[in-house]
Amino acid sequence: MKILLINLPRYNGISVTREGRCELLAPYRIDPPATLLIIASILREKNHDIEFIDANGLNLDYSYVNKFFKKRFFDVVIFTFAAKISDYELKICEIVKGANPECITIGYSWYGKYFYQEILSEYPNLDILMIEDPFSIIEDLITTIENKGELNNIGGISYRNSNKNIKINRELKKRVKIEDLPLPAYDLVKSFQNYHIFSPLLRPYALVYAGKGCPYSCQYCLVANTKYSSRTADSIVKELKYLQNEKCVKYVWFFDEIFTLNRKKIIEMCVKIKKEKIKIKWFCDSRVELVDLKMLKMMKKAGCIGISYGVESGSQKILNSMNKGTKVSQAMQALQWTRKARIPIQLNLLLGYVGENEETLKETEIFVKNTLPEILQISKISPMFGSEFVKLCLKNQWIDDRSSWKEKLNASPSDLKNYPPLSLDLDKEIKKLRKILRFNPKWWIITLFTLLRNKDLILPVVGAFLKHSSSINLI
Repeated sequence: MKILLINLPRYNGISVTREGRCELLAPYRIDPPATLLIIASILREKNHDIEFIDANGLNLDYSYVNKFFKKRFFDVVIFTFAAKISDYELKICEIVKGANPECITIGYSWYGKYFYQEILSEYPNLDILMIEDPFSIIEDLITTIENKGELNNIGGISYRNSNKNIKINRELKKRVKIEDLPLPAYDLVKSFQNYHIFSPLLRPYALVYAGKGCPYSCQYCLVANTKYSSRTADSIVKELKYLQNEKCVKYVWFFDEIFTLNRKKIIEMCVKIKKEKIKIKWFCDSRVELVDLKMLKMMKKAGCIGISYGVESGSQKILNSMNKGTKVSQAMQALQWTRKARIPIQLNLLLGYVGENEETLKETEIFVKNTLPEILQISKISPMFGSEFVKLCLKNQWIDDRSSWKEKLNASPSDLKNYPPLSLDLDKEIKKLRKILRFNPKWWIITLFTLLRNKDLILPVVGAFLKHSSSINLI
């Protein structure tokens, strides 16, 4: 079959990340569409004729896309989309059907499993919505379409039957492990120079999955209690080597929910990176109880120049309320080890969870004073649909269940009603936490030495300060 995979255009000039749980407007980064490139590899192994357009990466608008479809014929068009801006994203279906009414449109959004009925009802030109892992669905789905088979045999999708009724097949017959996936079809990307992370100076850049899933049960998280699957060290290093030698990539973000979950794999990967003389610098995300000094030092030698820790709070009371499963003492130790390993730290905090009060905020202030992370990312609790926190909010009538599906998707902290922690001035607290760093000479010295030891970050950070940019939120 002749199949087009398209990474949709930017939203009002702002880059959009459409990677699984991460549907994000991202003015500070332009991510390569790893999910679509993996789908391309899966389908090419079955000898389908694949074309690819990265409208986001190349900054091509819908006018360009419209002209393109008027000149080309495809049997199927596949795309990922951000459900929160679905009116904009799903214009693609109208364009495709306007050029060729017989072309089948297939979309994937993380939120499809919650709002499949609403999405397919509101956007009649979207034929099939993948509501589960697209890697586990796409091969059988395309084969069935090619053979004019029955879609009711394909798990993990929602669609319209011959009577135009919306149907759903929730259960996947099989779930593909990430270690069994082919490498992304990087040859479809002419240059990675279009992609960057944090700053345009950190390019060429690639987004890489070393594993997927998270077995932990944090109440605020969208991916809590998802099955973990990990690639081998050999497979990861092979991909890095290709990106370096064939695509001149210099920076990588390992987009795993928890990069260091498999310690043995990380150690092996770091050894092989050194052996293969891979010079790529990389960033990752981790949990504080899943690192140790030896591993962190090996990661540093293998190119790691940044770790993001979801510490969330300096109060044990709040960590317990979140069902975080970590201790403040573990967070303190992890950040000390990371600094000893000379890896820059991003500390993520989430203010206003159930039980937050002046005392718990003070404990978080003390934690920040004692750790002085180079980068501090602070958010206020928000009722993100699909999290256990939303269920708790509904039970306590802190949010209105009568809201439309789009209102639910775009909910913000201000949508919480009679929610006790919002009696606190969290905006003032955020400013206070940032001032703890900004007015601390020791933090400036630490940050200076961090930059000197991680020279790739000097120009991006200096540029951010000079431009007063929010793309790198140091404080």
